[in-house]
Amino acid sequence: MSNKAYTDLLALLGIGGAHPGGLELTKTILLKESLEDKKLLEIGCGTGQTSLFLHAMNVNITPIDNHPIMIEKANHRFAQHQAGITALEVDIEKSEFKDRTFDFILSESVLTFTDTNKTLPELFRLLKEDGVLLAFEMTKKDTMHLELEDRMKQFYNMPNIFSKKDWKDVLEQHGFTKVEITPLSLGELEPSEPEINPSEEIEEKYFEVMHDHEKLTYESQEHVELTIIRAQR
Repeated sequence: MSNKAYTDLLALLGIGGAHPGGLELTKTILLKESLEDKKLLEIGCGTGQTSLFLHAMNVNITPIDNHPIMIEKANHRFAQHQAGITALEVDIEKSEFKDRTFDFILSESVLTFTDTNKTLPELFRLLKEDGVLLAFEMTKKDTMHLELEDRMKQFYNMPNIFSKKDWKDVLEQHGFTKVEITPLSLGELEPSEPEINPSEEIEEKYFEVMHDHEKLTYESQEHVELTIIRAQR
Protein backbone atom coordinates (compact mmCIF):
# COMPACT_ATOMS: atom_id res chain seq x y z
CA MET A 1 0.00 0.00 0.00
CA SER A 2 1.19 3.55 -0.73
CA ASN A 3 3.15 5.25 2.01
CA LYS A 4 0.70 8.12 1.55
CA ALA A 5 -2.31 5.94 2.33
CA TYR A 6 -3.20 7.95 5.45
CA THR A 7 -3.30 11.29 3.62
CA ASP A 8 -5.25 9.62 0.81
CA LEU A 9 -7.71 8.40 3.45
CA LEU A 10 -8.17 11.93 4.85
CA ALA A 11 -8.80 13.24 1.34
CA LEU A 12 -11.27 10.51 0.39
CA LEU A 13 -13.21 10.94 3.62
CA GLY A 14 -13.03 14.73 3.25
CA ILE A 15 -12.06 15.15 6.87
CA GLY A 16 -11.91 18.75 8.11
CA GLY A 17 -10.77 19.90 11.54
CA ALA A 18 -8.99 16.62 12.17
CA HIS A 19 -6.61 17.86 14.86
CA PRO A 20 -7.68 17.74 18.55
CA GLY A 21 -9.91 20.69 19.38
CA GLY A 22 -11.00 20.93 15.74
CA LEU A 23 -12.21 24.10 14.05
CA GLU A 24 -13.34 25.71 17.31
CA LEU A 25 -9.80 25.62 18.72
CA THR A 26 -8.47 27.02 15.44
CA LYS A 27 -10.97 29.89 15.60
CA THR A 28 -10.08 30.66 19.22
CA ILE A 29 -6.37 30.90 18.41
CA LEU A 30 -6.83 32.88 15.18
CA LEU A 31 -9.15 35.44 16.79
CA LYS A 32 -6.23 36.48 19.01
CA GLU A 33 -4.35 37.66 15.91
CA SER A 34 -4.83 40.89 13.93
CA LEU A 35 -5.58 39.40 10.53
CA GLU A 36 -8.08 41.70 8.81
CA ASP A 37 -6.83 42.69 5.34
CA LYS A 38 -3.61 40.72 5.88
CA LYS A 39 -2.26 38.40 3.19
CA LEU A 40 -2.43 34.92 4.66
CA LEU A 41 -1.22 31.62 3.20
CA GLU A 42 -2.88 28.48 4.54
CA ILE A 43 -0.75 25.44 3.75
CA GLY A 44 -2.53 22.10 3.73
CA CYS A 45 -5.95 23.76 3.54
CA GLY A 46 -7.72 20.40 3.25
CA THR A 47 -11.43 20.79 2.54
CA GLY A 48 -11.27 24.56 3.08
CA GLN A 49 -13.02 24.76 6.44
CA THR A 50 -10.55 27.20 8.04
CA SER A 51 -10.01 29.18 4.83
CA LEU A 52 -13.74 29.90 4.56
CA PHE A 53 -13.78 31.13 8.16
CA LEU A 54 -10.80 33.42 7.47
CA HIS A 55 -12.39 34.73 4.28
CA ALA A 56 -15.45 35.72 6.32
CA MET A 57 -13.08 37.69 8.60
CA ASN A 58 -11.92 39.78 5.62
CA VAL A 59 -8.55 38.07 5.48
CA ASN A 60 -6.85 37.99 2.07
CA ILE A 61 -6.54 34.20 2.09
CA THR A 62 -4.56 31.96 -0.29
CA PRO A 63 -5.41 28.29 0.42
CA ILE A 64 -3.04 25.61 -0.88
CA ASP A 65 -2.80 21.83 -0.61
CA ASN A 66 -0.81 19.17 -2.44
CA HIS A 67 -3.65 16.63 -2.66
CA PRO A 68 -5.92 17.00 -5.73
CA ILE A 69 -8.97 15.51 -3.99
CA MET A 70 -8.65 18.00 -1.12
CA ILE A 71 -8.34 20.84 -3.65
CA GLU A 72 -11.50 19.66 -5.41
CA LYS A 73 -13.46 19.50 -2.15
CA ALA A 74 -12.18 22.86 -0.93
CA ASN A 75 -13.15 24.58 -4.17
CA HIS A 76 -16.57 22.93 -4.09
CA ARG A 77 -17.07 24.37 -0.59
CA PHE A 78 -15.96 27.84 -1.71
CA ALA A 79 -18.30 27.72 -4.72
CA GLN A 80 -21.24 26.66 -2.54
CA HIS A 81 -20.65 29.71 -0.33
CA GLN A 82 -19.87 32.01 -3.28
CA ALA A 83 -16.66 32.89 -1.47
CA GLY A 84 -14.68 34.04 -4.49
CA ILE A 85 -11.50 32.26 -3.39
CA THR A 86 -9.70 29.35 -5.04
CA ALA A 87 -7.57 26.60 -3.50
CA LEU A 88 -4.37 25.93 -5.42
CA GLU A 89 -2.49 22.65 -5.79
CA VAL A 90 1.00 23.53 -4.51
CA ASP A 91 3.89 21.62 -2.94
CA ILE A 92 5.02 23.87 -0.09
CA GLU A 93 8.53 22.40 -0.19
CA LYS A 94 9.04 24.18 -3.53
CA SER A 95 6.38 26.79 -4.29
CA GLU A 96 6.51 29.45 -6.99
CA PHE A 97 5.22 32.35 -4.88
CA LYS A 98 7.38 35.47 -4.86
CA ASP A 99 9.65 36.33 -1.93
CA ARG A 100 8.02 38.11 1.02
CA THR A 101 4.48 37.72 -0.27
CA PHE A 102 2.58 36.93 2.94
CA ASP A 103 2.00 38.61 6.31
CA PHE A 104 0.93 35.36 7.93
CA ILE A 105 1.27 31.63 7.26
CA LEU A 106 -1.04 29.08 8.88
CA SER A 107 -0.37 25.35 9.10
CA GLU A 108 -2.68 22.86 10.81
CA SER A 109 -1.02 19.47 11.31
CA VAL A 110 0.99 19.78 8.10
CA LEU A 111 4.65 20.59 8.78
CA THR A 112 5.28 17.27 10.54
CA PHE A 113 4.43 15.49 7.27
CA THR A 114 7.03 17.47 5.30
CA ASP A 115 10.81 17.68 5.08
CA THR A 116 11.32 20.66 7.41
CA ASN A 117 14.77 21.29 5.94
CA LYS A 118 12.94 22.24 2.73
CA THR A 119 9.65 23.57 4.10
CA LEU A 120 10.91 25.96 6.78
CA PRO A 121 13.34 27.85 4.50
CA GLU A 122 10.50 28.14 1.98
CA LEU A 123 8.10 29.55 4.58
CA PHE A 124 10.78 31.97 5.77
CA ARG A 125 11.27 33.12 2.16
CA LEU A 126 7.55 33.70 1.68
CA LEU A 127 7.00 35.74 4.84
CA LYS A 128 7.29 39.51 4.88
CA GLU A 129 9.58 41.13 7.43
CA ASP A 130 8.08 40.49 10.91
CA GLY A 131 5.60 38.09 9.29
CA VAL A 132 4.16 35.34 11.48
CA LEU A 133 4.10 31.56 11.15
CA LEU A 134 1.37 29.86 13.21
CA ALA A 135 1.36 26.07 13.30
CA PHE A 136 -0.67 23.42 15.09
CA GLU A 137 1.58 20.37 15.40
CA MET A 138 1.74 17.08 17.25
CA THR A 139 4.84 16.89 19.46
CA LYS A 140 6.30 13.91 21.25
CA LYS A 141 6.73 13.75 25.01
CA ASP A 142 9.80 12.35 26.76
CA THR A 143 7.85 9.12 27.33
CA MET A 144 7.70 8.30 23.60
CA HIS A 145 9.66 5.09 23.01
CA LEU A 146 11.64 4.49 19.83
CA GLU A 147 9.66 1.48 18.60
CA LEU A 148 6.36 3.38 18.69
CA GLU A 149 7.94 6.47 17.15
CA ASP A 150 9.32 4.40 14.26
CA ARG A 151 5.93 2.79 13.62
CA MET A 152 4.23 6.19 13.59
CA LYS A 153 6.81 7.67 11.22
CA GLN A 154 6.37 4.76 8.84
CA PHE A 155 2.56 4.68 8.96
CA TYR A 156 2.05 8.45 8.62
CA ASN A 157 5.00 8.92 6.23
CA MET A 158 6.58 11.49 8.56
CA PRO A 159 10.32 12.24 8.33
CA ASN A 160 10.43 13.27 12.00
CA ILE A 161 8.33 13.51 15.13
CA PHE A 162 9.71 16.51 16.99
CA SER A 163 9.62 17.39 20.68
CA LYS A 164 8.85 20.96 21.75
CA LYS A 165 12.58 21.66 22.04
CA ASP A 166 13.21 20.14 18.61
CA TRP A 167 10.68 22.54 17.07
CA LYS A 168 12.24 25.58 18.74
CA ASP A 169 15.71 24.52 17.64
CA VAL A 170 14.80 23.77 14.02
CA LEU A 171 12.82 27.01 13.61
CA GLU A 172 15.67 29.11 14.97
CA GLN A 173 18.12 27.18 12.81
CA HIS A 174 16.18 28.37 9.75
CA GLY A 175 16.10 32.01 10.82
CA PHE A 176 12.82 32.34 12.72
CA THR A 177 12.73 34.49 15.85
CA LYS A 178 10.42 35.02 18.84
CA VAL A 179 9.56 31.32 18.79
CA GLU A 180 6.72 30.50 21.20
CA ILE A 181 5.83 26.87 21.90
CA THR A 182 2.56 26.29 23.77
CA PRO A 183 1.57 22.69 24.54
CA LEU A 184 -2.10 21.83 25.04
CA SER A 185 -3.07 18.81 27.08
CA LEU A 186 -5.41 16.70 24.96
CA GLY A 187 -7.47 15.99 28.07
CA GLU A 188 -8.15 19.72 28.50
CA LEU A 189 -9.55 20.17 25.00
CA GLU A 190 -13.27 20.06 24.35
CA PRO A 191 -14.17 16.89 22.40
CA SER A 192 -14.84 17.71 18.76
CA GLU A 193 -16.15 15.67 15.88
CA PRO A 194 -14.30 16.35 12.62
CA GLU A 195 -16.40 17.30 9.61
CA ILE A 196 -16.67 14.53 7.02
CA ASN A 197 -17.41 14.91 3.30
CA PRO A 198 -16.71 11.44 1.86
CA SER A 199 -16.11 10.62 -1.79
CA GLU A 200 -18.70 8.35 -3.41
CA GLU A 201 -16.39 5.37 -3.82
CA ILE A 202 -13.77 4.43 -1.22
CA GLU A 203 -11.80 1.21 -1.60
CA GLU A 204 -11.98 -1.36 1.20
CA LYS A 205 -8.24 -1.05 1.87
CA TYR A 206 -8.74 2.46 3.23
CA PHE A 207 -10.98 1.18 6.01
CA GLU A 208 -8.05 -1.01 7.05
CA VAL A 209 -5.93 2.16 7.12
CA MET A 210 -8.55 3.80 9.35
CA HIS A 211 -8.44 0.82 11.72
CA ASP A 212 -4.64 0.98 11.92
CA HIS A 213 -4.79 4.75 12.49
CA GLU A 214 -7.26 4.36 15.35
CA LYS A 215 -5.04 1.70 16.93
CA LEU A 216 -1.95 3.92 16.69
CA THR A 217 -3.88 6.89 18.07
CA TYR A 218 -4.86 4.84 21.11
CA GLU A 219 -1.30 3.59 21.64
CA SER A 220 0.30 7.01 21.30
CA GLN A 221 -2.19 9.24 23.12
CA GLU A 222 -0.17 9.30 26.35
CA HIS A 223 3.07 10.10 24.50
CA VAL A 224 2.09 13.04 22.27
CA GLU A 225 0.49 16.44 22.74
CA LEU A 226 -0.91 19.16 20.52
CA THR A 227 1.37 22.18 20.40
CA ILE A 228 0.70 25.70 19.13
CA ILE A 229 3.83 27.11 17.51
CA ARG A 230 4.16 30.83 16.77
CA ALA A 231 7.28 32.31 15.21
CA GLN A 232 8.29 35.43 13.31
CA ARG A 233 10.56 36.16 10.41
